[in-house]
Amino acid sequence: MNSADVEPSSSPCRRVLEASALVLIVIAATVLRVWQLGRLSFWYDEVVTMRLAETPSIAGLFALLFQIDATRAPLHPLILQDWLAVFGTSEIAGRALSVGFGVATVVLLYGLGRLAFDRSTGVWASFLGAFSPLLVYYSREVRMYALLTMLTTLCWVLLFWRRRTPARWKTMAYAACLVAMLFTHPLGLLMLGTLALASALDVRAFFGSWKAWLAVHLGALIVTAPWLRFYFDHAPEFLSGRLPIKFLLATPIGFTGGDSTVYVVIVALIAFGLYRRGVADRTMREWVAPACLALWLVLPPTILFAYSWIASPIFGPARYTLFCAPAYLVLIAQALSRIPPLSRWTLGLGLACVAVVTLRTIVYDPQLKADWRSFSETLAFFQAQPPRVKITVMTASDVEPNVEMVTARYYLERACPIVPFDESELEALRKLPRQEVYLLVGGGPSREISPSLQERLQPFVTGVDQHRIGPLRFYRLAAASLQLPARAPAPAPAPAEPARPAPD
Repeated sequence: MNSADVEPSSSPCRRVLEASALVLIVIAATVLRVWQLGRLSFWYDEVVTMRLAETPSIAGLFALLFQIDATRAPLHPLILQDWLAVFGTSEIAGRALSVGFGVATVVLLYGLGRLAFDRSTGVWASFLGAFSPLLVYYSREVRMYALLTMLTTLCWVLLFWRRRTPARWKTMAYAACLVAMLFTHPLGLLMLGTLALASALDVRAFFGSWKAWLAVHLGALIVTAPWLRFYFDHAPEFLSGRLPIKFLLATPIGFTGGDSTVYVVIVALIAFGLYRRGVADRTMREWVAPACLALWLVLPPTILFAYSWIASPIFGPARYTLFCAPAYLVLIAQALSRIPPLSRWTLGLGLACVAVVTLRTIVYDPQLKADWRSFSETLAFFQAQPPRVKITVMTASDVEPNVEMVTARYYLERACPIVPFDESELEALRKLPRQEVYLLVGGGPSREISPSLQERLQPFVTGVDQHRIGPLRFYRLAAASLQLPARAPAPAPAPAEPARPAPD
């Protein structure tokens, strides 16, 4: 039996304190994830998911999935479709589902830390998960990454749980989670391979036999095989470029926040914690839990990085490695549980403070996203004021699809018609009484308008009001026959180039 197989008995008082700590941790995790949840408008990836989930039927969802979502992963939109039918389509309603998955991950971290090491590790892992900047960030987005991370963590919990107390139902639950993970995102394939390799380190303890091990992992692939082919029948929508290896080495920084100095301290702490546990002086079997967590943390990002250099350069966005965060947090937690109490609390609370500082800039900054919701509401309000006017928005862009334009369309179509830019139609609209036209212009990758598009727009945009919302330009082309207010509806201030994830 390994060190995690037998836990020292704890007193009733200690169990009460542990339960109380977990309740406080879950409350903190929930507050951090719901705070100002609906303040920011959806961004492109979220709009893609909302459009899928807002379809009136499952057939319509699948038809649209192949048109607008490069992941082709169906599970999260299907769950969200039913969720929105009950709770509505607001930003808060759409994101609340991910909040639930994120809080569930925090709870599962307790079980994972306890099963892999001990009770104290479980509590600290849950604590770190509650404050983890990237876990909080993606628990507030209408995408599948919070679900993928929760399912990944649940797979590992079931794996370690079955190692401690074997049961057939745990094997079946593990297999079901593998299937769900594969339907959640193509990255589930990487985690399936990692789980298979890690459990092979002690296959008899994890599954009882090689036959059972093979049946579970191969069975998950067979069940999902008819759908997996759709993950590879098209080119990636987003390419990050081939990044140097320092980006791979720095992958875990976002899981806790801080800089390279904090990162070095954490790595040293993890090594010290493992040394204090005496794993270096024990049998190979005692290395299983740390080795499994190390594989979980290192293998998926490394494969993605290698693939980016060999084939399509997709490594880079933090969301692609988010499902490795729990492994890192548990490794930190096992170290905290093995150092003296004063040092433990100092470092633990220090990491929480570092995370909170990071949250202020990457989660709660109001300038992270262009405020299309407020702008569309302003247009709708303006149309309702006397003298009533009809507003039409025309769009022109150097790239299709322009992701910011897709987001703008999602919001503005609720307030007014959205049509492609056409010179003759624009001239006709401007001659109509009580008609006002806005021109929404998106540039290419450099955000500058090409000379050809600029030449087309020049006769219409010279000497008129211009605003910027994010990378887009907004021109107000007022009709000469209509007396309009001196100022146009004020759009939201432009975001200051936040370091945020790119679309899939």
